[in-house]
Amino acid sequence: MLATMLLLIWSRTFIGIANGCGTTTLEVLGHCALTVFLTFMLGYSLYAWDDETCFFYKDKEEFKVPESFLMRLFESEKYHRKPVYSSALRNSLCVVLALAVICLLSFALSDWTDWLNLFSNSKYMQIGWICINKKYIYDVLVVIVFPIWTTFIIRKMKESEFTTGAVFSGIMQILTLTLIGFLLYMRKSNIWLIEMAVLNVITLILAVRGYAWKSIRKKGNAIALLIMYVLLWVSLISVFYYSGQSFAGFMGFTDTTQATSYFSNVHKIAKNASLIGQNSILLNDPYVISFMKDSHYLIPSVLFYGGWLPTILLIFIEVTFIVALAGVLIQAREHDGRDIMLDMIWVGFLIRVIAGLLYSFGLPIAILLPFSGTTGIITNSICMGILLMGYLNRKLDLWCGLYELCDLYEDDFEDWEDDEHEEDNE
Repeated sequence: MLATMLLLIWSRTFIGIANGCGTTTLEVLGHCALTVFLTFMLGYSLYAWDDETCFFYKDKEEFKVPESFLMRLFESEKYHRKPVYSSALRNSLCVVLALAVICLLSFALSDWTDWLNLFSNSKYMQIGWICINKKYIYDVLVVIVFPIWTTFIIRKMKESEFTTGAVFSGIMQILTLTLIGFLLYMRKSNIWLIEMAVLNVITLILAVRGYAWKSIRKKGNAIALLIMYVLLWVSLISVFYYSGQSFAGFMGFTDTTQATSYFSNVHKIAKNASLIGQNSILLNDPYVISFMKDSHYLIPSVLFYGGWLPTILLIFIEVTFIVALAGVLIQAREHDGRDIMLDMIWVGFLIRVIAGLLYSFGLPIAILLPFSGTTGIITNSICMGILLMGYLNRKLDLWCGLYELCDLYEDDFEDWEDDEHEEDNE
């Protein structure tokens, strides 16, 4: 996995240098290494905090006792005991309500001051003296924060035995978090919202299936709520569609047929690229040369400079990267609240590879391949750091368990030798 990751970073660096982007290999690798290191530091703090608070507690299998006559006789009494309601779910609701109030203040103050401006600008959000680029926090919100929070809410609903108050509180929290994410990125191109919708829906399905499905008595109600959540996203995204709009126009592209557009140049590169090496037709095309300047598009650049054979090799590396990532994910699973976050990191990379390949060959799905572009290096490195941290933590737990087991066997063996020695002396 690390080998394919380094190959992808090297490919991106090579293309950046060839297209005159002014990047160096050491600069890109330095950014990746620093990002992974900081992710490890913050992630280790999260894991240490989890050991104290049991936020990502593991499920304990309940010991099933065979039913007897007395158990059946007093079975009805369990329905008369006091309902359980998790205090953590109440605390989470308070935090979500506080975020909702901050969002309302941002809407109210947007015309008066920029001190708190979260939604009106498509690129940045302003919180006091801090200006944050929305691109850098998108992956963190979608594949880390939302999965963690959603999993937490669903598990606490399960702890509360799915009482009416707990279910209502959980639904309101998930809907509020969804609307906040929608409002943050509604002024960007629609592909951001479409990707967010897909990832949020998959997150919710995995969380319900993994941590609540066995405990839900009326599963039809859960399926209906999931369908309503999908319809909510469809209705939110459909707000930006107008009658007669094309798919490319809905995705934010208005110049698909012009000679200077991305699609025209990509189609020309794919049509005229050689099997290996550069093509004279492309080298003499001023539009293609202008398009390649300062470009971070990976597949079109490899086609232009290397031809189809290196491009096929790069596609193979992308597929291998996803497969290797899946293997690491399987070994990193802890069967606790972290699993959904790790699953969504892999799903996010999978979507980036599939959509990025389609976009590289001219489909109007503006999603770049992993570790390409300017922000992708940072955000993808954060995701890789978290996945590697989960893998290493799992391995460390296994090694510690084996070490303790060996110590236990060693102590038993020494006790057995002492007993044998005492018997011989007698």
